[in-house]
Amino acid sequence: MMLVKNIMTNDPITINPDATIMEAEKMLSINKIGRLLVEENEKIIGMLTDGDIISEKNLEAPVSEFMSDDLIIINENSTVQQAAKKLSDNHIGGLPVFNDKQELVGIVTSEDIVYGYLKDEEEEMEMEKKTITPESSAIYLSMTRSRDYEEYWLKKIEGYGYRGAITQTGASAEKLPIKLRESTTVAAIARGVISENSREKMAVSNAVKDAYSQLDLVNPGLGGGFKIAVVRGDGHVSVAIFGKFGHALVDGPEQLTVGTSVI
Repeated sequence: MMLVKNIMTNDPITINPDATIMEAEKMLSINKIGRLLVEENEKIIGMLTDGDIISEKNLEAPVSEFMSDDLIIINENSTVQQAAKKLSDNHIGGLPVFNDKQELVGIVTSEDIVYGYLKDEEEEMEMEKKTITPESSAIYLSMTRSRDYEEYWLKKIEGYGYRGAITQTGASAEKLPIKLRESTTVAAIARGVISENSREKMAVSNAVKDAYSQLDLVNPGLGGGFKIAVVRGDGHVSVAIFGKFGHALVDGPEQLTVGTSVI
């Protein structure tokens, strides 16, 4: 669970209530921020945003005349969801953050929350990517049972930075190696997994050959019907072949093999 202290801006910039609008505008501009906390006698008494002073022409007017003194605060150990709700419910863009000793420790804004969610998703994706490899992606994709699930995994694979394609083929024992290679290569080109150059097509062909040789060891001389998935990762391509062997394509036991090749 992500907490406010994980995404807040530490050491927020403060300004004295007697400071002028000109001084406030300068601080906002130099620090590239949209709000200042107003501090008097080491106590936060208000907040001033760039929207509060955007149309003010008297640049010598004091900050105290424009600040909001109805402060809505949050504890650093509150969840990001709680902070987002406070911002939304009160139609504001920032919250001063205090610790359990009621000391100011930061400020959290709507921008921080958006960035925090994006960062959290990116970190989660990176963790997943360590366990979901091109090889495992190809296996999951080849074993899908419906078109919707195929599309789900194709999109998921793209999210990991991989490129994937899927196809199906069936043939007699004599034609099966060729059909597997042709179908996989065509699908890989069509989905942009590889380009139409001989080196990349050869890489796919070698990966299919690797996977097929394992099938042939288990059931030599048999044809069958198979679903083939090809996934390209960093520097290599993986192919998973899943389906059934049988004489004249009669259903037999399900088989799964995986082949890889440098690309």
